[in-house]
Amino acid sequence: MPGIMTRYVFKEIAVPFILSLAILSATALLSKVVKLVELAVVYGAGLPFLLRFVASVMPSFLIYTIPVSFLVAVLAAFTRLSSDSELTAMKASGLGLTTLMRPVAAAALAVAGATLLVTLYAFPWGNGNVKRLIYEASRNAVVSGIEEKTFYDKFKGVTLYVDHVTPDTGEMEGIFIAEDAKGGEPNAFFATKGALAAPDAGSSVYMKLYDGAVHRRSAAKGYYNVAAFSTYTLELDAGGPEPTLSGRTNRELYAGELAQKAAELKARGESASGAIIDLHKRLVLPASVLVFAVLAVPLGIQKVRAPRFTGFSVALGVVLLYYIASTAFESLGERGAINPVLAAWGSTILFAAAGAYIFLRAAKDAPVLPWGR
Repeated sequence: MPGIMTRYVFKEIAVPFILSLAILSATALLSKVVKLVELAVVYGAGLPFLLRFVASVMPSFLIYTIPVSFLVAVLAAFTRLSSDSELTAMKASGLGLTTLMRPVAAAALAVAGATLLVTLYAFPWGNGNVKRLIYEASRNAVVSGIEEKTFYDKFKGVTLYVDHVTPDTGEMEGIFIAEDAKGGEPNAFFATKGALAAPDAGSSVYMKLYDGAVHRRSAAKGYYNVAAFSTYTLELDAGGPEPTLSGRTNRELYAGELAQKAAELKARGESASGAIIDLHKRLVLPASVLVFAVLAVPLGIQKVRAPRFTGFSVALGVVLLYYIASTAFESLGERGAINPVLAAWGSTILFAAAGAYIFLRAAKDAPVLPWGR
């Protein structure tokens, strides 16, 4: 009997979990519709590029939609079981709330493990890849935006003039480049022909010049040099994201890199609260799945008249309270009012204690609140 009930309860949870995850993730993706339209219309991105963008942005939604979907699924499952008096029949057959909790706990561990993989690996990869994809689209637009017989100043510190551009190959002829060199000594490049090339990483575009000369003048030293070349590769800064650790946000850093950043900030005498909180949030979000499991079961077995809507309403209330508590704790931690580790885990600990208390009362068939009916 326990084995049959385990499979039955697990099935009751699985269906609403999948549906809720699909609906919430699709709803969250609607916030990126404007960016998708911009990439398609302004930058001319094709369908493969847009699919890569969607795959990269989805982890930033999944870290929240997975725990919330599990909470909705457990509440929906146990609300239906309670409203149809199936829980009464299970208890009459000798199955207590602890036994019914086994399939929920097994599902919670699986969902928490999946959430952990997303927070530790998919989330930072996705945020970094989104930035790279947006830069790739904008850089390609910059490269394709060069026109004949027009001064082009979109590259940082460089003015480019091209006499002729071959649209099919991108090859340019009659090239003039004025560069603001370091130290205040400008350079001027003249080349018969050349072509732009975009590297796989970094914030630069490379132009390969053929059969030309570079002119350098130093006002301080009073000389003017001209050097001829057959080939010359010039690096042009397109103003994209820096691939260095310091140039990446916390959302783009993996757990080990966040720990390294926190240590570096502490070594420089700066506040590392933000990095520490973000590091522990990678573990807090998977742990919230286990907390939601303990909370959802006793809340779901309460007698209700409209079980289809009650589960979602209770889930919405729990998530709202959890979000408010988390925001409050994190704000205190970032200001240094409390320890950053406590700031990250405070709301989870608080809800875990509340869930344990409610679960114990429900296991004894007592009302959730001491003064409740």
